[in-house]
Amino acid sequence: MVLDPTRHADPARWGLVPDVDVRDFFPEEDPVLASAVKSASRGQWREAADVMAPTWGDWDRRARVTESLAREGARSDEWLNNWRDERPDRDLAVLDAASWVRVAKEILGDSEEQDHVDGFHRVLRRAERAARHAAELAPQDPTPWWTMIQIAGGLSFDQSRFAEIWHELLVRAPQHRAAHEDALEYWAGQSSEVMLDFAANAGPALVLRAAFLLEDDDPVIWRTSLVADAMEQLLAADDLSNDDRGYLILALYDHNRFTDAIEQFRALGGRADGAPWKRYEDPKGTFLEYRVNSCRKAKL
Repeated sequence: MVLDPTRHADPARWGLVPDVDVRDFFPEEDPVLASAVKSASRGQWREAADVMAPTWGDWDRRARVTESLAREGARSDEWLNNWRDERPDRDLAVLDAASWVRVAKEILGDSEEQDHVDGFHRVLRRAERAARHAAELAPQDPTPWWTMIQIAGGLSFDQSRFAEIWHELLVRAPQHRAAHEDALEYWAGQSSEVMLDFAANAGPALVLRAAFLLEDDDPVIWRTSLVADAMEQLLAADDLSNDDRGYLILALYDHNRFTDAIEQFRALGGRADGAPWKRYEDPKGTFLEYRVNSCRKAKL
């Protein structure tokens, strides 16, 4: 009997959601945060203040809320200015700095034109001043130092200067996940050897992220023992983020473990909105390409 490759690759046959249900954008799932972002888009700041305040001490939650609100701050700063006029505080300072980083990234985009690069650097320097002000207002908060880590790569801080920022972050939140991910990006622009050493000490999820960043220059990076060990550790983990599952799929695919990759796709459902998919020009298309090829190559 000849196997029908189209039927073999049918998502439903593998318990996967249909292609039409795969999306590279999903609305904010946290209703309180979603409402705060919506209010901010209308120039209203109080909901943002209310959602930021209880994140104090839960630094990963604070990073997530800061990220969402800062994206809105980059689109429109009316609510930030209103907040500043009515009741400036440490949370506003944190969001102001983070918003400037996102403004800088939007200025640069994918452009290599000198005026875009100059604008990017100019706004990042403003973000740096804002982050240091936020750190002064909230000495215990790692969030401004996380923002500084993001700034470090864009402004090409030397390693000793970066080390000072990293130290300030670690003494406040040694397990800060978002900061580790952005520190990896910094090291990617410095030294592949140092980046891999950093990732190995930070955990298996960071190792797979490092492999992704290095794959263009080192196509066999996925087959190294470091990556293989990290892959096995993540497969044994009880709970993975969608981003971690995405990088795990790339590792499994390169190791021809297509059935295992399909299990991760099944867990992701229709979520093509995270890493590594969002780093491609066509996130949904790339997600679907890996998925259908995994189905075609897997053994029933």
